[in-house]
Amino acid sequence: MSSHMIKYLTLVLPFFIVSNLQAQTKKSSDSTTFSIQSEYLSDYIYNGRADSIKYPYQTTTASLHLANGLFSNFSASYLLTPGMKGFDFFELDLGYEYKIGKKIYGELYGTKYFYSGGSNLINGNISSDIGASLNYDFNYFQFNNTIDVFFTNKSDIQFTPGIEKTIYFSSNNESSWSINPYVYSNFSSVNYYESNVSRRLNGPRGPRGGQATGTQLTSSTVVQNKGFKLLNTDFSVPLSYEGSHWLATFTPTYSIPFNKIETITTNTITSVTGSTTTKINSTPYSELHLKNQFYFQIGVTYKF
Repeated sequence: MSSHMIKYLTLVLPFFIVSNLQAQTKKSSDSTTFSIQSEYLSDYIYNGRADSIKYPYQTTTASLHLANGLFSNFSASYLLTPGMKGFDFFELDLGYEYKIGKKIYGELYGTKYFYSGGSNLINGNISSDIGASLNYDFNYFQFNNTIDVFFTNKSDIQFTPGIEKTIYFSSNNESSWSINPYVYSNFSSVNYYESNVSRRLNGPRGPRGGQATGTQLTSSTVVQNKGFKLLNTDFSVPLSYEGSHWLATFTPTYSIPFNKIETITTNTITSVTGSTTTKINSTPYSELHLKNQFYFQIGVTYKF
């Protein structure tokens, strides 16, 4: 998909959805709520891909949901890998929840990502994201659809359809227990694997302390099998307990990846004597060792 088409969709999609929902939209909640969540993630998996090192995280999120549907979230993720511990990345979300009648609901949102200098996330090239979800309740199950535009050196589009069903097996006026089995698939372009890096290597200073005369290294990584493709399918049965102020969740996930992504990196070294170019297979570990993944999340939320 061309960059012009992506930019067009980026600008038009939110306005198209809003214009169609205007005058039909109802409040998604009856009151303003503020909540704090603490969550443990056993390993960071992105589109069914895992790195060679496990990346467990403890994430703290503050959320504000207004009665008119507007919401904001800010989260800080602390990496728990031995020898690498520290805050690794942060997220800021702004969005709007909508509901049309009793069957249709969803969100419009935007996210900004902030990474630490030493972050090695698979998707660490992604700087921001805008997206929208459109969901329909069929009573026996919910059919959900999400589309995102991720911004990297080049933009990526991701489409995530899925079905889920919330089943309550213990409920009263004060609290409830439920499970929420679901299946979701991610279809996406893969430009986030590409990058361009240029840096000057140390060398002697020029005459009269002028510009360094050392060599310059330029690296360009490109995907060999570009395109919009199925990347993974996730299966999960989250378990939840919800009280008047507390929410506790346990979410085990089994992820099946598809379509190995291959990359080639071209390194060019330029000096006063000329330039040398080499090409290497830079396919990431996560793609070379593509396999099914199991991970889980445990979260506790307090609602004020």
